[in-house]
Amino acid sequence: MNIGKPGIWASDGGLVRDEPPALARDAWSPRRSLGARLALYLVPVAVIPALIYWVLVDRETDAAEQRLLEALVADAHRQEERALRGEADDKVRVIGDATRRLETIARRAAVETARALEAGPETDAPPEPLLDEPGGPLRTARAGVSVGLVSRRAASTREARRDLAATRRLEAPFVALGLGPLDVAAIEVQTASGVMRIVPGRPLMAGGKTIVGPDFAFPSGESRPLLALPPTDGPAPVAWSRVYEDDYSGAGRIVTAVVLVRGGDGRPVAEVGVDWAFERLFESPPDPGRPDDAEILVSEDGAVLLAAPPGVLGDEDLRALSEALRAKGTGDLETELAGRPFLVAARRFPDLRWIYAKVSPRASLEKRVRAELDPILAAGRGRRAELRLLYLAVILGLSAALVVVTRRALAPVRRVARAADALASGLPIGEAAGLDREDEVGRLFRAMRNVERRVRWRMASMEGVHRLAQTAALMTRPDETLAQLARQIAQLVGAGKAWLALWDPATRSLAGAPPGYGIPEDALRGVRIGLEDSSLTMTVYRTGETALGNDLSDPRLAAALLDRLGVRDNYVFAPLKAEAGVLGVLGVADKPGGFDLEDQAAIEGYAGQAALLLRNARLYEELQRSYERLRDAQRNRDYFLQNVNHELRTPLTAILGWSEVLAEDRPDKETVRIAVDQINRSAQFLLALISDLLDLSRFEEGRTRLEPEEVDLGPLVAGAVEPVSVMAEAKGIVMTVETPAEPTPVRLDPMRMRQVLWNLVHNAVKFTPKAGRIRVEASADDTGVTFSVADNGVGVEAKDLPFIFDRFRQVDGSSTRAYRGMGIGLALAKAYVELHGGTIAVESQVGRGTAFRVRIPRTASTGNSGVQRNVAT
Repeated sequence: MNIGKPGIWASDGGLVRDEPPALARDAWSPRRSLGARLALYLVPVAVIPALIYWVLVDRETDAAEQRLLEALVADAHRQEERALRGEADDKVRVIGDATRRLETIARRAAVETARALEAGPETDAPPEPLLDEPGGPLRTARAGVSVGLVSRRAASTREARRDLAATRRLEAPFVALGLGPLDVAAIEVQTASGVMRIVPGRPLMAGGKTIVGPDFAFPSGESRPLLALPPTDGPAPVAWSRVYEDDYSGAGRIVTAVVLVRGGDGRPVAEVGVDWAFERLFESPPDPGRPDDAEILVSEDGAVLLAAPPGVLGDEDLRALSEALRAKGTGDLETELAGRPFLVAARRFPDLRWIYAKVSPRASLEKRVRAELDPILAAGRGRRAELRLLYLAVILGLSAALVVVTRRALAPVRRVARAADALASGLPIGEAAGLDREDEVGRLFRAMRNVERRVRWRMASMEGVHRLAQTAALMTRPDETLAQLARQIAQLVGAGKAWLALWDPATRSLAGAPPGYGIPEDALRGVRIGLEDSSLTMTVYRTGETALGNDLSDPRLAAALLDRLGVRDNYVFAPLKAEAGVLGVLGVADKPGGFDLEDQAAIEGYAGQAALLLRNARLYEELQRSYERLRDAQRNRDYFLQNVNHELRTPLTAILGWSEVLAEDRPDKETVRIAVDQINRSAQFLLALISDLLDLSRFEEGRTRLEPEEVDLGPLVAGAVEPVSVMAEAKGIVMTVETPAEPTPVRLDPMRMRQVLWNLVHNAVKFTPKAGRIRVEASADDTGVTFSVADNGVGVEAKDLPFIFDRFRQVDGSSTRAYRGMGIGLALAKAYVELHGGTIAVESQVGRGTAFRVRIPRTASTGNSGVQRNVAT
């Protein structure tokens, strides 16, 4: 789109010169002064039109106030609806998260129950005597962490006695599971043999009656649907009970998550129930800004389970709301309760068979809006009354001063007014007969013509900026964005060519940013203009000032670059200015007829818009990279915490356990020797873990430095493998080490390379079964040194191979994994190899083993993990 700019012309086609100031002697000349003609011809202004205007303005103002109130109320309604939907969705997410955490607790309790029943009674635990109280089952007499119950029908069976003693193992795990952020009232297990164990231990009486029947039976009503489901390798299915009062723990209304426990043969042997006091999720204080809002829970059959805060909705309102939810279902709906409109945001929980609703009254919202708006409107009405009186006084004064106005004097004014209306409406003014005058009317009309031309030019320029921003912002690829920017800018000013050169901090130069517009496809590729270059493009970048030329005579123009771009006639170079500084230079060239100052102003505006778009694109890319780094850091943190929890717990448990034995049991010398040996080995294991963590920390901070020296390859490998060979012998693993028979000097950091080989061989021993094979090889040639460690162990699945060198990652990341380790060894090995400038690769097949191959070049890095430099060996 090419925008032509007209000059400033008179109606007869001649160029308008600046008007000289009117002479003092002509100030009251009727020929040259419109004020003089108005004083001679205008009639006094009547008061009646002013009064009519007054009444109409008052009426329109009142209507505007009413429309403003209606608009504010409607907007407040929309905001209230969005807020209510958001709060309902947030509460649904909270309840959903809580149910999932409760299901996790129930599944973990089921796992602990299966282990306890399989392990049987603790050998050193005293037996629990049973009390026979009328009207209830047999219960344990010991008051403590739990209470055990035995059904009267199963009291004499051997299985019941065994399960009663075995379930005592569940006290500590159940207490730990109940100490989380959820409000768990109790955890109970009921076995198929007729035994029930409840944590915590509380009295079983409520209202003078026992809360457990004398002949409770397995399965319960909640777990029967689970019996019909086939056993699965995934998470155990969970059944939810109805909502009922907690007579045992006194936690109010609760719901129980039930999980079936199966034995090793797949038969159901017990069920676990976790009581959730869900009412406490609704105990937060009401919002002072919306005190009439309420929350309710309704079952699928319409029973009201909970209403919070209490008393906000009456019983009739709750019944009506329950019927509305049953009739209309979930979603966002409006209903009337006791004649008052309410907005309801309802959501369904399929697993719990609940419906949650957030309720807000409509009337209180309109009252709040009116209370806020009335003082503002009252002040406006008072000010308007004062202005009416002032207006009336002014009209009366002017009416007394004005004179009769003739048709001849008003005619040019009307024509100018029509021209002004056309200008305001965006229509062309056109030619107006009789306005080619020397007085103020003629000068005003000519000025309006010039303003019209300039306004149309400015509007077209602003439309171009808008289209430029709108079009470029829709682009997703950098090259597409650059192409659109260049094409749009060139077309907006009517030029044949446009391109961009962007600042590259890495090379401290302006780099051509292909593709451009109107230039050869590869003309900008490889173009770089250094900071010390004296070219016009670099001058514009350094000074931030636009350069314009309608010929190519400027000596600062790079002739080779202009020839490469095909520039022939004229040019404009404008800096791409953003808040962070100048991002580069915009070049526009070869406009027919040449560039002028209007073109320069337009191009500078387009350059500013292009700089803003480029800056936003760079910020978006940086945000994406920061998000990826943050996500990697969070993932590594999760892996680290998971592995630290698993790896530190085992040695610490051994140290604490043997310490208690030494402190309390007065053991014999042999026991003391075993205890000291176990404590020493556990402490050494902890020391190794901490050492690995410190090594990794130093590497991340850039403080790990290589200290290369010339060593013999064979002794280096033997010294690294020897400490692990004892572990291999203990497992009956055959380890073969092959190194050059002749002395082979290599230049490496021996300590770091021993750590690499030790970690690889230790990893092979750990994952190779008894009587397996491990082969360690080392060789050197003119280009570098090669190490390989291969085993016939368990191997790694193909999906896990890309992550095998990630820190804190384990192929088996569960808390019950068979192989110890924090996932640091292979990460450190890879880091030290790359610090040497080398590479490490792995190949593996499940069940057939794993092979690592390390290659260190003869030219290796001797820097640190932050900055590296190369030296020849």
